[in-house]
Amino acid sequence: MLSRSLLLVVVSLLFACPALAQFRQGDTLSDAAARLSRDAEDFAGAAYNSYSNSNRNGRNDTEGMMLAQQFSAAARTFYRMTVDRRRNQDLRDAYDVMRNLASSVERSNVERGSWYNVQRSLQDVGREINGNNNPGPFPPDTGGGGGGRSGRMTWKGRVDDDVRIMIRGGNADVETIGGTPYYDGQPNFTASLPSRRVNVRLVNKRGRGDIYIEQQPSRENDFAVVVRIKDPKGGASDYEFELAW
Repeated sequence: MLSRSLLLVVVSLLFACPALAQFRQGDTLSDAAARLSRDAEDFAGAAYNSYSNSNRNGRNDTEGMMLAQQFSAAARTFYRMTVDRRRNQDLRDAYDVMRNLASSVERSNVERGSWYNVQRSLQDVGREINGNNNPGPFPPDTGGGGGGRSGRMTWKGRVDDDVRIMIRGGNADVETIGGTPYYDGQPNFTASLPSRRVNVRLVNKRGRGDIYIEQQPSRENDFAVVVRIKDPKGGASDYEFELAW
């Protein structure tokens, strides 16, 4: 009888572990979304205070202030969606909306300090979504030690001067080498990059500077592909590229 009871406990724990892991993953995304919501609210408040303390506001100033309020509301709604555990695709669509709003805010933003925090939190949310660290019907790519099928990923973001983007698995991390750092990179994967040697091809879809593959996946770099973007002109510009393997 004791052995049977012990067996039932073990089986119950085996079934419970995936569910508990999923809740922990959902909590990680919710925490990132909560930080984004707080940072966006602080940014919107700073933008309004700056606007209200000036007597020489023009249309661009009004538009910038209003966009800041819209982004704050969008971030707050996104946080509610993570708490309600909306499906993965809903969260990705909402994240895309926030990214588009962020691009509009960036063009008219004067609150650089508080906007830096928003960009950083927005990148954290994107990493959680594209790394599948949230509940939903899109599990990470699994297949014999890192995936064996072909795939693609696109990356969109702003670059000032020089950045290096390291893509490993289902994540894309941006390292700013020169210029102003931006944290609004938007990767989108159809499948994770396999943990083995593959030939990765790059297509430059948008950008005024140079985009090229600096490193192909290898054992030496833990099977990552490294993309380099060099923007030769002053100020930041939008870039987009696609990788296929």
